[in-house]
Amino acid sequence: MKRTKYTIANWKMNGQKDSYKLVKSISNYCQKMKRKTSKVVICPPFTLLSELIKKEKKMKFGGQDCHYMSEGAYTGSISANMLKSINCEYVILGHSERRTYQKETSQELNLKIQSAINNNLTVIYCIGEKLEEIKKRNTILKKQLSSLPRKIDPKKIIIAYEPVWAIGTGKIPSLNDINKIHEKIRSILSNLVSLSFSKHVSILYGGSVNAANSIDILNLNHVDGALVGGASLKSKEFCKIIDSYR
Repeated sequence: MKRTKYTIANWKMNGQKDSYKLVKSISNYCQKMKRKTSKVVICPPFTLLSELIKKEKKMKFGGQDCHYMSEGAYTGSISANMLKSINCEYVILGHSERRTYQKETSQELNLKIQSAINNNLTVIYCIGEKLEEIKKRNTILKKQLSSLPRKIDPKKIIIAYEPVWAIGTGKIPSLNDINKIHEKIRSILSNLVSLSFSKHVSILYGGSVNAANSIDILNLNHVDGALVGGASLKSKEFCKIIDSYR
């Protein structure tokens, strides 16, 4: 089974201004592309999600988080079945900003992943080390990947490696390091889940991806796409990233 390529936009707490215009521009570009090289997914804030899904039928959309419970007294939270009810297809889980600010634990993320999959959402699961953790990167990544269920369909999850120190800084690991880290992640997944899962699951790179570096990154042997932050809010730049696959 050939691994699916993805270009995923994480708008974070941005995009309120001209959101539909931005999505329409990306959608039009994708329709005109002669080569369908990757699946494109837009993950806007919750306030925009339903409207964008209704207006733009040709794009795929994802939420930026979901709760592990289906309902209850969890003020401010959104459940996986709520996302599915508006025809959302993807959800980002485990992003470093939520691990830091919301103190998300491995146990909580395991429950979130299972809830998302049970509601037929494809999970975009983020992992990555902080600057001071580089020397123990493999240990950190293994611990984060341990949140995955032991029986899981590789079509229902996407792994996004985002070194925390690269997010929004303009700094990225060397191309050789990115390739080797992705290869190591596959090795860890082989031991934690299964060899078949590790071969077939898509592993993306994220962290200061832009139009200038995307061609080199997205054509590495072990990289299956990109999770894009700031650059995804500029349609011309994001479209160049989408067209970076060779």
